[in-house]
Amino acid sequence: MLTGDLDCDCEILLEQVKKMKLHKATNRKPLNSEGKAPTSDVYGLTTWQRYSNLKSREKSEYPGWYLTKLKTQYPDFQQYLDEFSYYHLPEDFKWTSVVINKNFKCLRHKDASNVGTSWIVGIGDYKNGETIVENKNGTTTFHKIRHNPVGFNGSELYHYVAPWQGERWTLVFYNNLN
Repeated sequence: MLTGDLDCDCEILLEQVKKMKLHKATNRKPLNSEGKAPTSDVYGLTTWQRYSNLKSREKSEYPGWYLTKLKTQYPDFQQYLDEFSYYHLPEDFKWTSVVINKNFKCLRHKDASNVGTSWIVGIGDYKNGETIVENKNGTTTFHKIRHNPVGFNGSELYHYVAPWQGERWTLVFYNNLN
């Protein structure tokens, strides 16, 4: 599936996410600079036992945790994410979920459910769109994430996105289990 070459693997991931039917995240509307529900969906685990239509979710191997809709709809995508993290993220980094965003103009925020460091990578044909992180020492770092995984603790540090041109996708690998 993946090759170990970062640019090639990012293109393969892009090809795969474009095949998915991602949902509008109404709960993330306040974070979108356009004031609309962004295209943003989670692949992995959730504590939400039911969908909004009250249907039960599939249980995961972890008590009290359930599979997201994307994970039940696209189970084979797990292998792409596993291989990407094996090749391109730190060996000791463990993740439970991945947020997939499309053209999400995210406002300044801290992550609510993430535990520890998260890793973000940008894919797609776009220019600029850096992830801006406000560091604890008062400095600001502009991270170029296109085909370049960057890790930081989004639950402790404010972060947001710079304007961009083109089609910008991001994958945020994070852990939400204590």
